[in-house]
Amino acid sequence: MENKIRFRNHISVILEQLGATFGILFVLSFTNIDDVIDYIEKGSSEELSLTVYIGGGVILAVFLLIFLYQWIIWSKTYISICDNSIVIERNTWNKKKNTIGLKNISNVNTEQNLLEMLLGTCKVKLDTNSMSTSDKTDVKIILKKAEAEQFRLYVMKLMQGQEGDFEEKYSKEDKDHWAIQTNMGDIFTHGLFSVNLLSVLVVIGCVVGAAGMVLQVIHSVSVGESIVKMLLSVLMLIAIFSSAIWNIVKGFIQYYDFKIDRNENKLYIRYGILKKVNYTIPAEKISALKLKQTFFARLTGRYTAEIINIGMGDDAAETQSFFLPYCKRNQMEERIRLLLPEFYEAVQMQTVRQPIATWIAWIWPAVLFALFLVAGALLSVYYFPEFQKEIILGVLIFSIWMILLVLAYFLTAGSTVGVSHMAIVNGYFGRTICYISYKDIQYVEFSQNIFARVVKLQKGEVHLLASTANRKQEIPYISMENGETIKKRLLNR
Repeated sequence: MENKIRFRNHISVILEQLGATFGILFVLSFTNIDDVIDYIEKGSSEELSLTVYIGGGVILAVFLLIFLYQWIIWSKTYISICDNSIVIERNTWNKKKNTIGLKNISNVNTEQNLLEMLLGTCKVKLDTNSMSTSDKTDVKIILKKAEAEQFRLYVMKLMQGQEGDFEEKYSKEDKDHWAIQTNMGDIFTHGLFSVNLLSVLVVIGCVVGAAGMVLQVIHSVSVGESIVKMLLSVLMLIAIFSSAIWNIVKGFIQYYDFKIDRNENKLYIRYGILKKVNYTIPAEKISALKLKQTFFARLTGRYTAEIINIGMGDDAAETQSFFLPYCKRNQMEERIRLLLPEFYEAVQMQTVRQPIATWIAWIWPAVLFALFLVAGALLSVYYFPEFQKEIILGVLIFSIWMILLVLAYFLTAGSTVGVSHMAIVNGYFGRTICYISYKDIQYVEFSQNIFARVVKLQKGEVHLLASTANRKQEIPYISMENGETIKKRLLNR
């Protein structure tokens, strides 16, 4: 590439950085909230007024300093495309230069949050395919929407070894045909079966806690006590309640207008209403396929699908690479045959549970758990004898819950060792089946305790070239014979 292309992020990147900064400051402000409440309750009106003026001035000064700092960073940061690489250079006091070769870029995707939709901007995300450096080299660039699409298509042409003209005006990509395009009924079904059992329990707990707090507030008012601290507890309860409600609701709106198609060796995925995403994923970059079920979906035999692919998932918001919404097993298999035939034979494999001898392998961790639990209970009773009954009841309930979890895990977890793929099943009340091609496995680790060695069982970890969240996939207990088969498959791939 002879011509060097050089440009800056859109100036709205300053607003996004300011939003993140004030989010951190807001969280930190709650660390000394008790002292603030005591000051409000005991301080005079003059002291409170002076505090408000001083506090407002400090906040304004901090805002201006942060804005100035972010503006300097923005004005001194340039993105360049030259010599088959993309260079992000920051020429501030602390100079930084990040160079990414085009051959190391796995995906070029775009997304928009609400602020970017209002401003007409768009975020371009460059995902790298290096496991050791992807967390450091993945890049986000904010541009006007048309320029972002122009940049994305230009980089993708260069990645494919084609000649591109950055000044060329690319038309808006609107596919007329999609292999799968969801309607409101599909999204509602997906949201319904996405509901997490834990989130439901948290919501129920918050409702019960709120009822108790209302009664306590009424009592505090009747006896003339201050309710400021009580209101703080209410705010914390609202925060927990809101988080749990969002975990329930997001399944209904996160994947609104979901569309997916495959053209040659690339998957095209679009969805979103509050946050619009546009992914282009090369099929050869997909390391594994996950079929997932929540507790409610498991009862009805429905599955949703995610993919583990090189380059995506390093962002906290990308820990799950969504592939297909909830549907019945036969429909899911047909969709995989259409969109990801590389894994069609794999999903036909039947998984088997862990061997019954797994209970023997669990003797050692069970003994350690029992020792720590009994020791903790005895110490608690010794130091708090007045709560002896409550402690014993708590230990009993906790022990029963742990036994239920172990039983649920035994009935859920399993694996299958196939010819070209292996399948790993994990979960408790929900279930996740991970199908992995041997050619995409970096390495496998196996381990066993003394009891597992006696019954010739071992468990392990599969390491993939993927994001931090998906890099390790745990293998439940399998026979040593199956472990050797996996090793042979890796050596003969």
